[in-house]
Amino acid sequence: MSLYTSASTGPSNAIAEAFRRKYGIAVTVYRAGSADIATRVQTEESANRPQADALIIEEPALSLLRPFLATYDSPERAAIPADYKEPMSTLIRMYVAQIGWNTRAVTAANAPKDWTDLLEPRWRGRFGSLDPRVTATTLAWQVMVNNLYGPTFLQRFGANRPKLYASTNAMTQAIVSGEIDLGLTNSFGVIQMAETGAPMAGVIPRHTVLFGGNVAVFARAPRPNAARLFCDFACSAEGQTVINVAGATIPTHPQASAPQAGNLAEMGRVHTFVQPNYAQLIADTPRLLAEWERHVR
Repeated sequence: MSLYTSASTGPSNAIAEAFRRKYGIAVTVYRAGSADIATRVQTEESANRPQADALIIEEPALSLLRPFLATYDSPERAAIPADYKEPMSTLIRMYVAQIGWNTRAVTAANAPKDWTDLLEPRWRGRFGSLDPRVTATTLAWQVMVNNLYGPTFLQRFGANRPKLYASTNAMTQAIVSGEIDLGLTNSFGVIQMAETGAPMAGVIPRHTVLFGGNVAVFARAPRPNAARLFCDFACSAEGQTVINVAGATIPTHPQASAPQAGNLAEMGRVHTFVQPNYAQLIADTPRLLAEWERHVR
């Protein structure tokens, strides 16, 4: 079967290989950014030559691909909370926005604890952010901090001169290399870098954005039975454990386990998660980018 995935290479290959071992079905993995996958699927569908069977992808690209997806209520979804399920897709791997820093440059005494700490003069020109023109995660964060702190927050954030990066990997590399001291990044980037022994630590502020990767089946999958079986596996506790351990992300299945990333139920006791309204985010993107570019240079 054929899997199109925007998850990074490690978790994508891990779940493909685990599925092959369990069912004896080889998986051809096409891995690319969400926007590239959306373009490829749209091109194949318009040419009446669908190639992919199953999909793992994040919003907002998922919304663009819904016309090509099948409704499928996998029996393995029964244990997954309703907040993580839609008729055509299931969230299976989650992560959150957080602040990460270089432990050689940031001491425990002056380490930030909340988003407002990024506004302190000591971090001027010494911190980074993911570029919202490349990743929608920053736009979702922008909406959250505007709701929390008001419209002046972004202006003050920009005045502190953050450096912009195109990916979580680029951001974490910049932090551990000493190019910057800290940054607005994603939880899996901090975890994976710290696991290599790099001088990396971080904090998840009380209010944070919850992002996720979805699994889905294509309506015109060339191998529909294999596609549904793969979706079953990806939704199951076994499959979610595989992909989330490999990706340092958080499962949505309550029996799945990825200890390094945490557990949504336990994290929810101390954090308030904001799940973006992606339809609204897509509609508001021109306005949000204009506000960003006005204040962040």
